Amino acid sequence: GLMSKAGYNRLMVEKPFGTSYKTAEELQNQLESGFSDDQIFRIDHYLGKEMVQNIPAIRFGNPILDATWNKNYIKSVQVTLAEQLGVEERAGYYNTAGALLDMIQNHAFQIVGWLAMEKPNSFADTDIRAAKNTVFSKLKMYDEREVVANFVRGQYGRGREVWQKSYTEEPDVPADSKNDTYVA
Repeated sequence: GLMSKAGYNRLMVEKPFGTSYKTAEELQNQLESGFSDDQIFRIDHYLGKEMVQNIPAIRFGNPILDATWNKNYIKSVQVTLAEQLGVEERAGYYNTAGALLDMIQNHAFQIVGWLAMEKPNSFADTDIRAAKNTVFSKLKMYDEREVVANFVRGQYGRGREVWQKSYTEEPDVPADSKNDTYVA
């Protein structure tokens, strides 16, 4: 009953968008049953960070970088998203998501999309999404065995400073939590 027949109806959805491919697909199907695709805005607040917003300007606005930012000149790219803070008051959310769902499936992939995509036909949202989706469709999908061999997950411990708590010492985090706060 939230949608009106007249007016300007939009739905904004932020991460995590499901907890697996299956749940993301179920969520997508539910959203599509009530909204058209142009009414659904999947947002990522991390893309509002100044450095992330500068990526397209640096990449496509500089003729030298634009000409050389490709597989002929770049062998490898590493994306590091490092934070100095703990989970603080976000424990209720973070302990259900962890670093993989919180940082990798959204923030890191969106940055990879900006770094690896071809120049879009225009900077309209649909063309940017199409260019990023081309990149995402070429990423290797790992099976369970390959995940174990190629990924590391961990949890931050107590720091050297008195104020640096371990993850399990944070308010509202279960003392026996095995939640990942680090993924590589």
